[in-house]
Amino acid sequence: MALKTLTAEQRQALAVLRESIGGIGEEKRKAQKELLAARKAIAKLLEAQPATVPQIAEALKMPAHEALWHLTGMRKYGKVTEAGEDGDYPLYALVAEQAQPAAGH
Repeated sequence: MALKTLTAEQRQALAVLRESIGGIGEEKRKAQKELLAARKAIAKLLEAQPATVPQIAEALKMPAHEALWHLTGMRKYGKVTEAGEDGDYPLYALVAEQAQPAAGH
């Protein structure tokens, strides 16, 4: 699912909202950046072939519980799916992106 580009008016409204609640703290910004980087790394790894949680954790040098947490989120939002099993572990694979129909068509 492609992200929609915000209009100038929407960006301004979002800036006003953020300012009214005190902005986004540096800690939250850093956490979001790390989350996106980890999920991007997982997606890149799964582009080659499906993998299990232990395989992903080892390849990315992250704790297995963290890899599972990211995969759970990615699965919830339709980015990955289970693609069989490898021993006792499910294999995870990227879900192919579907082209979005043009608005009004």
